[in-house]
Amino acid sequence: MLGIVIALLLCGSLASATETLASAFAVPPGAVRATAEAWGESLRSLPLYPVDREVMSYRGDALAMPAARVVELPLVAGDLQQCADSILRLRAEWERKQGREPAYHYTSGYLSRWSDWKAGKRPVVSGSKVSLGGSGTAGDTESNWTGWLTNLFMYAGTRSLGRDTVAPPGAPVAGAQVGDLLVTPGSPGHAVLIVDVARGEGHTWVLVGQGFMPAQDFHVVRGPASGWFEVAGDTLPTAPIAMEWAGWRRFP
Repeated sequence: MLGIVIALLLCGSLASATETLASAFAVPPGAVRATAEAWGESLRSLPLYPVDREVMSYRGDALAMPAARVVELPLVAGDLQQCADSILRLRAEWERKQGREPAYHYTSGYLSRWSDWKAGKRPVVSGSKVSLGGSGTAGDTESNWTGWLTNLFMYAGTRSLGRDTVAPPGAPVAGAQVGDLLVTPGSPGHAVLIVDVARGEGHTWVLVGQGFMPAQDFHVVRGPASGWFEVAGDTLPTAPIAMEWAGWRRFP
């Protein structure tokens, strides 16, 4: 009887275990996962919603997006956490867990620092000018963290990502890393995140994650090779917007 109870508990534990990106997407035949640094490994560990989860907008309605899987990533309130913002959130939360002090630029060029926000300092925006003349509640709290992210998402975007990233050396077939970005700056522009990389027999495949407009769940784009896209040519044929490797970027 005790053995049956233990078995049921174990089965229940396994059934409720959260699936991760790495466990959900087997690499293409003949390939192995590329070596990744801590930032990249954190993306492979992203938790996923169940397979039947649709991409949901910030309003709570289902969207017809080409998603292979949907990532469990909270949205801030309103139509704010779009493509570039989802990437910034993932990077900022990883940096915070690493004990770093995240800081990213507004499109205007102002550098928004989490350290300032948690110290009670608030940016004041007047046209294209920003000053750190406002004040608010201080503290390293989740409420303050969400407030800083919400403010950042209001003023950051695909254009500001250029200030916060660098162009990697080499060619993407050999050099693409987990955690790299493809960015098309503009209004609105678009940005996607490489959430996994696999290589084998002279080929490179990537899994690609994206947010979109309206603000919605961050999701893995459905690639033709069981979710993966092979790196070939100048374009990554993601949908609904194809991305050019000319916009390949990396966080420093």
